[in-house]
Amino acid sequence: MANKNTLRTNAWDAIYTYLKTTDPISVPTKIYGSFNSKLVTSVGYPLVIIHTPNVSFGKLTIDGSLVNSEVVINIDVYHTSAQNCKVLADNVTETLMTGRKAFTSNRLMNMNIEDNDNDSWEEGMKKIHRIGFNVTFRYVG
Repeated sequence: MANKNTLRTNAWDAIYTYLKTTDPISVPTKIYGSFNSKLVTSVGYPLVIIHTPNVSFGKLTIDGSLVNSEVVINIDVYHTSAQNCKVLADNVTETLMTGRKAFTSNRLMNMNIEDNDNDSWEEGMKKIHRIGFNVTFRYVG
């Protein structure tokens, strides 16, 4: 049986590893676990940020040997062009949809992707665009 921290780590690793190793994303992209100004200064854009998953943890059996959990992973895509940001977000979404069967080996089932929100701001002489979406799984194990 997985505990909440293990499930959180394993879900993040599954998404990160799949996006890094399949590499069907059409533009060179850096994938990280958090967004900060030092990261932007050192690597630049485009960026894909996979945030730490939120996990609801429900036990299905009295002894707690089987759990039924919802895992929600927020992903943000950043780019200096609105159109390229949308293309990159679409590529990441399509890559995840294509790989949905790969996630079942980690017991991450019933994947659903929902748009979250969009944003843009000025950063020096550049306008930065962000598109966010949530990837939700059911975990039973």
